[in-house]
Amino acid sequence: MAQDRFLSNQGINVWELFAQWVPYVLGQRNEAVVALDWTDFDADGHATLVASLVASHGRTTPLVWFTVEKAALEGMRNETEDFLLNRLREVVPEPVRLTVLADRGFGDQKFYALLEQLKFDYVVRFRQCIQVTDATGEKKIAGEWVPESGRALRMTGASVTQDNTPVPAVVCVKKKGMKEPWCLATSLKEATAAFVVGLYSKSFRTEETFRDMKDLRFGMGLSWVKVRSTERRDRLLLVSALACALLTLLGAAGESLGMERHLKANTVKTRTYSLFRQGYEYYQAIPMTPESRLLPLMVRFVELIREQSSSVKSSAQYEGMPQVHQHSPPASTPHAGEHIHREGLS
Repeated sequence: MAQDRFLSNQGINVWELFAQWVPYVLGQRNEAVVALDWTDFDADGHATLVASLVASHGRTTPLVWFTVEKAALEGMRNETEDFLLNRLREVVPEPVRLTVLADRGFGDQKFYALLEQLKFDYVVRFRQCIQVTDATGEKKIAGEWVPESGRALRMTGASVTQDNTPVPAVVCVKKKGMKEPWCLATSLKEATAAFVVGLYSKSFRTEETFRDMKDLRFGMGLSWVKVRSTERRDRLLLVSALACALLTLLGAAGESLGMERHLKANTVKTRTYSLFRQGYEYYQAIPMTPESRLLPLMVRFVELIREQSSSVKSSAQYEGMPQVHQHSPPASTPHAGEHIHREGLS
């Protein structure tokens, strides 16, 4: 089968293709927010680390990813995360200011140092039991700094852990409806507490994107596809990322033509379906769509693809644009090599 030949093709090096894929997705952006998260494929014993662009349409777009055997991940998780972030740094055009969002599983002082060394801004959640010292020297565990009023507390000049590692700012909040408080470390020293909290809340969009990729009913059903090799998994995720991008553009084309009204109740004025879901519905309906409606949709779809392509050509002219690296990550778990690794940071 053509699909099997593609997934087995050693000439398709996903790790190298990121040097073209990431600038394409970023387009002409000068700033970007990226959510970092793991997702599991339990049936095959795989775990995939994904760094995804947080887009304005309610979903995220995978930028770089790396799949490992879960059995080999123990003791190598930090190194895998560091390896992926180094690759992200290599393929993001130099003028783009990038902010990384990450949950409690990533929150440690050496991770913050790594992001700073890579020149990434960050908003990272950490555990309530971590000690936080404010600018006056008062020490409490993070959970005790959370105001009972529901308002967010912002501390600059703070430090975290018993090592008193300085961070530009700490934000603690537990709004109504939150199951647990959020304790956030951030490099955005000048940002308001509300801005930092709002930014971190966007990290949850990755879960919706994972559902689009993995769920059989609501998405592409990748959790139901048997894949033994981690390299094949990463090639399959490349196909998924391309499909998600194209379906999202198709959804945007349909929405711009007012076609979403055929998918929702007349009384609803706001967007009901994500652009990905709209594109999925329009694609499924193509065989039965009258030419009078299909032709404008295809014309607009092609226009959006060309707009995206032209923006890539512009961004690629920046001096310092990374080149394709002629090496691949190891087949099992990555090694630090010449990359910046958190274990070498104080």
